[in-house]
Amino acid sequence: MWIDDDILHRAARQTTIHCFVPEKTVVVLGASNVAEHEVNLAACVADDVPVLKRYGGGGTVVLHPGCAVVSLGLWVRQHFQNKLYFERVNGALIDSLAQFAPRLADLAQRGLSDLALGERKVAGTSLFRSRNYLLYQASILVDPKIELLERYLGHPTREPDYRRSRSHRDFVVGIGEVVPGLTAATVVGRISESLETTLARRLGDELAPPHLDQLAGLYARANSRLATTVK
Repeated sequence: MWIDDDILHRAARQTTIHCFVPEKTVVVLGASNVAEHEVNLAACVADDVPVLKRYGGGGTVVLHPGCAVVSLGLWVRQHFQNKLYFERVNGALIDSLAQFAPRLADLAQRGLSDLALGERKVAGTSLFRSRNYLLYQASILVDPKIELLERYLGHPTREPDYRRSRSHRDFVVGIGEVVPGLTAATVVGRISESLETTLARRLGDELAPPHLDQLAGLYARANSRLATTVK
């Protein structure tokens, strides 16, 4: 996917952070998702909505201008320990979001890697690993357009236990409901300013300098254009 490749092309840096508000609606599959099982492809084709696949796992999401997207690449000390890194990077993102309102400090990791406020999902995250390089992405719901989720996504074939078969409308919540007037652009701006600091605090000595011998493999993956658009 274009976000993945953009980060991998900058893997010579110890940490790369790219936060943005999507300009248009895009459906993004996790690495193991099958479009025919997760997506209303007829609706996507009718509306000219691209369906892409990212390198990382997790569920299928709809990115749109009501979301704030965080794409992060960084070098870490250990090849494995995905659970540890998910928890610490998610914790750093929660620290950055908590600056908007004290209640957002109550965000917690639920399921495999969602960020939730109580029983309702606020953000989906994914992780791709290549030895010491970690590629993390989060889609944060600020002003979610539930009608887009209902139109383009079916009920997921796999769901976290805390969802309990709830519909999209009953399951997700935007942080704009917690902080009235908050926009995706404001979230992107503030996270861009604070996330490197919160990552350093949460990860500490788990951060590592770039492994120059691994760069060629990362660049080759970025140039392979593995992700495709499904029509």
